[in-house]
Amino acid sequence: MRDRYLSRILIAVVFFIVYGSLYPWHFAWHDLPASPLWILLHSWDARLSRRDIADFCVNVALYLPLGMAGYLAFRKHRIAGPVVIGVLLSATVEMLQLFTPNRHCSTFDLLNNSLGSVAGVLCGRVFENLARPRLEALGRWRSVDRSALALLFCWAGSMLFPLFPITSLPSLRQQAVLFAQGPWFPFIPFFSGAIVWLVCGRLFRAAGVRSPEFWLALSLLLVPAQFVIVFRHPAPVDFLASITGFLLFFSMGRSRATEKAWAWGFIALLVLRGLAPFHFTFTRPQEFNWVPFGPFLAMDWQAGIVVLLGKVFYYGTAVWLVRAAGVRWRVAALSVALVLTALELLQIGLPGRTPEITDPLLALMLGGGLHALSPHRHSGEVPPFAGIA
Repeated sequence: MRDRYLSRILIAVVFFIVYGSLYPWHFAWHDLPASPLWILLHSWDARLSRRDIADFCVNVALYLPLGMAGYLAFRKHRIAGPVVIGVLLSATVEMLQLFTPNRHCSTFDLLNNSLGSVAGVLCGRVFENLARPRLEALGRWRSVDRSALALLFCWAGSMLFPLFPITSLPSLRQQAVLFAQGPWFPFIPFFSGAIVWLVCGRLFRAAGVRSPEFWLALSLLLVPAQFVIVFRHPAPVDFLASITGFLLFFSMGRSRATEKAWAWGFIALLVLRGLAPFHFTFTRPQEFNWVPFGPFLAMDWQAGIVVLLGKVFYYGTAVWLVRAAGVRWRVAALSVALVLTALELLQIGLPGRTPEITDPLLALMLGGGLHALSPHRHSGEVPPFAGIA
């Protein structure tokens, strides 16, 4: 391993895959007609349905972080190592699912998971190339905050998942109809979207790109791109919020807004999103879910991954901004986790919400992951505002 911190990320990804694949951990041991490996290798079904296409997207997305984390963590065998781990892990999980009710063993899933590991290695290679310090014309090195770059990857993933194109004209017409019927100016989605795009400009700057305004403007194409992606339905408010956020960032230029202002503003956004529409009623409180990631694993996988990617971006960005405000990673992660804990407890009185332990735990996990990617973790130095040395 190149880095014990990155190796911990790899171990956490493996744990999450096993946890989610075998959830809720109810096994029914029984005799099999053949060995588990023989059943796995002979479980291929040549008939592909729409559901299989959706499963393909989910399985690739599930194992992509494993390939990426393995590529960044390994010193040797950086390509073959993560792929072999992904294949062996997937085969083991598929065979264990023979003893799990409502799950099935599938060679198709094994292939998809293996492809996800390969895609993760490719993403890791792209990430590493983007994260290398750059020598500018004046002979100065432009530093790159890999934790900010990782958050931008998560943000793009939440915008584009499942990355599968719409191939029929009727579906495109339906997208147009849904867009025309969509909301134009609901306050919370508009305000939330504008702040997110503003903060993404801040992350682009910390990531060390030469022209963050240009890259943020180019990222505006992520919104119309959703028209041709299955399961995605952009609304007019998404366009208005993205353009507003870009204009706000462009108008700020290189204004050195205090890091505390960025952090407090984004924490306020988490509170607004977590407690809207502020209609509390504690006469019939919501049940608190103590099972980590339980509601997420109970959701449809396509929608669940979009929700998870969104939470990773929001909570990770909150931790990153608090860290940039001048505190240590552990304190930043703990602070965001405490805020999320308070929000989850208040959601007991909000109808339609699912108060759970997942969000605070996710913030703590993200703090460790971002700390592993931070170039300043050994020195204790706080990242500079513009990410420029």
